[in-house]
Amino acid sequence: MENLAERKERIWYWDTVKFFMILCVVLGHFVESMASFDRTDIVPLKIFIYSFHMPMFIFIFGIFYKEKNFRKKALFFLSAGYLFKFFIFFVCRLINGDAMFTLFYDAGATWFFFSLVWYILLAKALKRFDKRLVLVISFTISLFSGYFKEINEFLSISRTIVFFPYFWLGTMIDKGSLLAGIRKIRKYLLIPSIVLLAGWLLICFLGYDDLKVIIPLLSGCHPFTEKTEGMGCLYRLLTTAITVLTGAAILIVVPEKKIPVISYMGRNTINVYFWHYTFLYMVFRFLNVQKIVANDWGVILFLVIAAAITFLLSLDIFNFPLKYLNRLIMNPSKVNDRSS
Repeated sequence: MENLAERKERIWYWDTVKFFMILCVVLGHFVESMASFDRTDIVPLKIFIYSFHMPMFIFIFGIFYKEKNFRKKALFFLSAGYLFKFFIFFVCRLINGDAMFTLFYDAGATWFFFSLVWYILLAKALKRFDKRLVLVISFTISLFSGYFKEINEFLSISRTIVFFPYFWLGTMIDKGSLLAGIRKIRKYLLIPSIVLLAGWLLICFLGYDDLKVIIPLLSGCHPFTEKTEGMGCLYRLLTTAITVLTGAAILIVVPEKKIPVISYMGRNTINVYFWHYTFLYMVFRFLNVQKIVANDWGVILFLVIAAAITFLLSLDIFNFPLKYLNRLIMNPSKVNDRSS
């Protein structure tokens, strides 16, 4: 429950942005799963979504990052990551009858929690250095990391390196000043931002054959492939430019005023992230996906289901178990008081 102070101080704009980003996460995973059923024609939609959704999440995490209780925060995300990992393992075993558990490798969605742990620890370790210098060095490392196959999914290192500049950039920006700046330029850039997003979506579909080469780069976990012909760093630079432009356009397009239901549900994005894979597995296990997505209406149906799941999981009832894990780690005294 929110207290009075939170209601007065909360800036709903950021909750609205977060809700649209978590909606994109769920839609993206549904699109990726549908594409595996011979619907490669919808992969361009995945390119569009993956070009900004996780970098934007990490950027916002950086904006709101505070050093206070950094150990407890790191412990929370570490615990949440392994809880998620165990939970997904048992869900897969139950639904699919088969699953593989890895303690230190993260090929699935669990990487996000572990990367946040790294970001919290790195923010503490690098706080005495010039932020601009750290940004330049980390961005340079991210450009060239794909040349080294040793930088992979072990401990989520690959994604951590690739997406770290977005987090660090967020720590350099004051959210109040950023919102004030957006407010000033919105009337001038709203239409161009809409055109940019629509244009990029159109390019994803019309130029899909040429964009195939960047698909592995968007997830941040793959080394450069032979298709990049030794120019992987330039392709990474291109995807970064696309991410920055589309991300900035989204910040301008999203309205500042509180949107009924949507803004409120944006408070619970981490819970949606934790639960959505379970619902995705159930949908794709118990429905005849191959037959349904063979038609365009079936694809639309699954996109509607993905959106409905996002709204459903944004309800406070799905705060469990992360809300209680957070309370246990951040305020153990209150937990003991309640239990006694």
